[in-house]
Amino acid sequence: MYIERNLLKIRKLAGIREDDNYRFRVFLKGKDGEKIDKIVHRLHKEVSAQIDCTSCANCCYCLTPKVSKADIDILARLENISPEEFQDAYCETDFGSTYLEGTPCRYIDGKKCGIYENRPEQCKTYPNTGKPDFVARSLGMIGNYEVCPIVFNIMEMLKEELWFRSRY
Repeated sequence: MYIERNLLKIRKLAGIREDDNYRFRVFLKGKDGEKIDKIVHRLHKEVSAQIDCTSCANCCYCLTPKVSKADIDILARLENISPEEFQDAYCETDFGSTYLEGTPCRYIDGKKCGIYENRPEQCKTYPNTGKPDFVARSLGMIGNYEVCPIVFNIMEMLKEELWFRSRY
């Protein structure tokens, strides 16, 4: 099984395949969600075993993770400030959710997370391909297709396995 890791190639292919990915999402809506989850979880294990996230860190350069109150408390302690000060200085709120502000992430050092053991929960679970309800979350997967090599490879392998007919 070939695994694509080249971020420039992934970004280029994401642009080319954007319409197909939205068609694939509609295609998935007509499938058995539990069956899709079993396939995706198997692919997640296979692909993530071959990609070292700590040597990529593209998500840290492109995304702003959602943070919970517990995450803010931990990060504030690391910064030696109050949670309120942390939230005012380093977070933004959008539609009732709180996110770390700006990209790249303030804690990234090259391709390593400077607070790896204390990173926000959303960072720990990203790219969320091991979670249930893949079909219901497929719009988010399309958004992460160009960001994360794990998502890119799982989506491409899933298309192949389900005999999805691409237009590219």
